[in-house]
Amino acid sequence: MRSKRALRECSVFEALDDTELDRLDALTTAKEYEAGTTVFGEGSVAEALYVLESGKLAIQMQIPMSQEQLSKKVTVDIVSANEVFGWSAVVVPYRYTLTAVCLEHSSVLAIDAVKLRTLLQDDIRIGYEVLSRLTGVVASRLDQTRHVLISERLLSTRA
Repeated sequence: MRSKRALRECSVFEALDDTELDRLDALTTAKEYEAGTTVFGEGSVAEALYVLESGKLAIQMQIPMSQEQLSKKVTVDIVSANEVFGWSAVVVPYRYTLTAVCLEHSSVLAIDAVKLRTLLQDDIRIGYEVLSRLTGVVASRLDQTRHVLISERLLSTRA
C-alpha cells in the first residue's frame, strides 16, 4: 500500500487510476540506500526505473578532462522525493546514461524494467500516459546536462 501511495504522488504516474496503479505496484520492490551509495552507474544495464520516496540523490556524469586519463564527476541534477530517475530502463539500449548517488539516506521504489516495458507495451493507455510524462523528465535532464556542460566548458577555458 505504501508503494502505491508513492507511485500516485509521482508526476509520471499521476494520470493512472487505482487499477492501473495496482498493476504498476505489482512490479515494484522497496529498497533503502545509505548516503554515499551508488544506486546505478553510467553505462550499466538499466534493470529498474526508480521512484524516490524519501531522501535525496545526485544524478552525475563523468566529464573527460584535457589530460587523456583524467575525468571528473559533475552533478547534473538533484532528485527529490516523489521524483523518478533511471528513465533509461524504458529506452533502448536500456543502459543508464548517468550515475545516481544518494546524498542522504534514501528510500526508493525499484520498478522492474523488463516487466515495466511489457506493461507499457501491452496496455496502450498506461504506456501513453507514462511515456508522455517520462519524456518531460528526459527533456529536463538533457537541458540540465547541457547547462552544466556549458558551465564546465566556460570554467575550463578560463583556467
